[in-house]
Amino acid sequence: MPNSDVGYVATFPDKPAMVTRTLDLAGLKVPLTLHAAQVDGSYFAVGTVPLQGPLQGQGEVLRNALAQALANNVQAGAAQLQSTEWLGQPAWRVELQGSLPSGEAGHAVARFFEHRGVLYQVTLMGPGQQALPEIQTTWFSGFSLLGQ
Repeated sequence: MPNSDVGYVATFPDKPAMVTRTLDLAGLKVPLTLHAAQVDGSYFAVGTVPLQGPLQGQGEVLRNALAQALANNVQAGAAQLQSTEWLGQPAWRVELQGSLPSGEAGHAVARFFEHRGVLYQVTLMGPGQQALPEIQTTWFSGFSLLGQ
């Protein structure tokens, strides 16, 4: 599914829903737009935050806050981001294991990066200790930036 407004293509496993909401992160009002699909209890999402106005220069702070919010969703404690390269640019990765609100084991994997004034969060979250490697590979390799 291409999103030409923000400049990416993602291969979702089902038709994604879109929602924009304002979050309070790190003392800032943050407009987060999510495209997400849920299949068999797993959640596939691309979130974007425009780094403009009062959010300009806040990418690192917001990335860390979003990673911690994800860790909180799976009750995984502190999010430990690891730097990596993805899509030919600097990125950060987090892998989390914990439990879902239902009490069953849960996991989340996400990649964060900034591109052309936008903070991206590409996430896979669901039940179990981890997603099957082929699901992770398919999800993350199905994401690309338009015009790159």
